[in-house]
Amino acid sequence: MSQEYSVKPKKNELSKTRGGLLHALIEGDQLTASRLVNTAISERWEPSSVYVHLIGHCLAEIGARWHAGDLAIATEHRATQMALRLLGNAQQAYVNGKRVGRRAVITSVEGDTHLIGGLTFADLLRFEGWDVDFLGADTPTDALVELVEKDSPDLVGLSVTVEKFIPNVSKTVRAVKRLQNPPVIVVGGELMANNPILEADFCSEDAVKAVDWVQKHFDLNESSVTLEVLLSDLGERIRRLRKDRGLSQQGLASQANVDRSYLSAVENGKQNVSFATLKGISDALDVGIAELISKEWPFG
Repeated sequence: MSQEYSVKPKKNELSKTRGGLLHALIEGDQLTASRLVNTAISERWEPSSVYVHLIGHCLAEIGARWHAGDLAIATEHRATQMALRLLGNAQQAYVNGKRVGRRAVITSVEGDTHLIGGLTFADLLRFEGWDVDFLGADTPTDALVELVEKDSPDLVGLSVTVEKFIPNVSKTVRAVKRLQNPPVIVVGGELMANNPILEADFCSEDAVKAVDWVQKHFDLNESSVTLEVLLSDLGERIRRLRKDRGLSQQGLASQANVDRSYLSAVENGKQNVSFATLKGISDALDVGIAELISKEWPFG
């Protein structure tokens, strides 16, 4: 995750914001809820603090109050829809263009209509550079297995919120594991604290712990990014800078003293680049080589 959003809020600050957001969600005050979350993001709170410790915490509290009979089901549903809009806005703020060359498929297990847990895990993985297909809720096991067999993701994430659907989790995990080249499977949800799925590779009630485990399991440190991803990102930077400067491929190729077809391959991430060629391209674009290859180059 970019250092731009790496602040862990102080306990009193988090508690105060939670209180305000909880009240806004219960009262249906979207304006106040949005203001509180936007303020947290503007203060550079890390994604896990906003997703899990702020919005997720408030939804868990609302769910507990509903189960206790203190809130109407309509209030709980309204709060969930508000939270989905808040998470959608947060996703736009946190997207950073980072890529690690790994793909995940995330869904709530068959029968479970809850979205938030799976969406949280999906977005936190996206912020770490994963390509993620989020299927939503209640994905039939057969449909999921068919998709996994066709697309061969590195990871499948299953979310479960309701206890009666735990057998569906075991069924799904076994079905995916029977594939010829099965992916790693992570199961998440509060129920996993006392009901781990033994067939899965990892189970956790905490999305942050799940993401940490995934990153360590796949050894996704900075040096592990594949050459394919590095070349693809470099090509994207060159293409965007070229277009920003109003240059055609032929125009840039001529100034950089390379063939246009060669430059096209570079922009499409299909061509390795020598230092001399990289310098010619960076000079033609009037940027330093460091800026051209920097991981922090803005993609937005």
